[in-house]
Amino acid sequence: MIKGQSIQSVARLIAEAKGANHVMFVVCRDSITPARQKEIAIHHLQHHGDSILASGIGKVSSFNVSGKEIKRKDLPLIKKSIPQFRTWKDWHGREHDGIQHRTMDVYPVDFISPPSEKLSLKNIDGAMYISTRQIDLSSDPAPAIHLANLLLEYFGEFEIFDLSKRKMSDVSSRQLQWEVLPQGKYPWSIASGVITPYLTKLSQSEKGVIEHRMREISKYEPDFLATGRGGYSGYFVYGFTLKKLHFLESIHLNNATYVFGDNWEELSCLTKEEIINGEHEHSRIIHDKKWTGKIRQMLRV
Repeated sequence: MIKGQSIQSVARLIAEAKGANHVMFVVCRDSITPARQKEIAIHHLQHHGDSILASGIGKVSSFNVSGKEIKRKDLPLIKKSIPQFRTWKDWHGREHDGIQHRTMDVYPVDFISPPSEKLSLKNIDGAMYISTRQIDLSSDPAPAIHLANLLLEYFGEFEIFDLSKRKMSDVSSRQLQWEVLPQGKYPWSIASGVITPYLTKLSQSEKGVIEHRMREISKYEPDFLATGRGGYSGYFVYGFTLKKLHFLESIHLNNATYVFGDNWEELSCLTKEEIINGEHEHSRIIHDKKWTGKIRQMLRV
């Protein structure tokens, strides 16, 4: 049993594994409080093989979900356009609101992609365990250290399961990242009830920007709406089934809009890097001054 807040090297894992190289890190589900299971969204896991990207609750898990930005203060400042939601009055005193882009000098940023390691439910000798993927302790130690610290942040302890002694049955992994809402029209008057609770922690300007984006897509009355779970909390999929278009939008200002076809669920569970650099059919629409026009063009066809 490994206990504590974190580990710094793979040596402790190798010692605990007692010569095993191919292992999984596991935690008995019954030892995890219902409150913690709900907090990180693993309460959605119901059957052997179910898998989910758990929520970010601390430094390690937030990096696992969202990656990390490193501000390069050693480099010259660059220009960046920042969207802001503003309200103003015209010459006649009439009030208007909308998105305005403000250009600012900022430091360049290096982005480290998230590991996006998922947790699964495994049946081991009749008991249910929360498990990592299979790990080879004789190879690159970084993934093993990350997974160990991820479980320590979530649960404070874990066991090392030796795969050479007990083979796990192979089952198809069921991804549980999305909750698909009942089929029907989702104009903003209905969709806002789903979206608004996710905006409470945003500033007024950020809230206005996100609402503008969501409202723009909703005005074309999507007939499908899915909300993200766990690490995908704050992400939404608007579907237009007759057009075979699915728009992945989020409450995060710096994220682009991704547009998928009918295979949206498979692609939306990939990392940004896998989507952008892979050979997957999709469109990526950056949130700049041309965003609204591009969305309208796609949905008016």
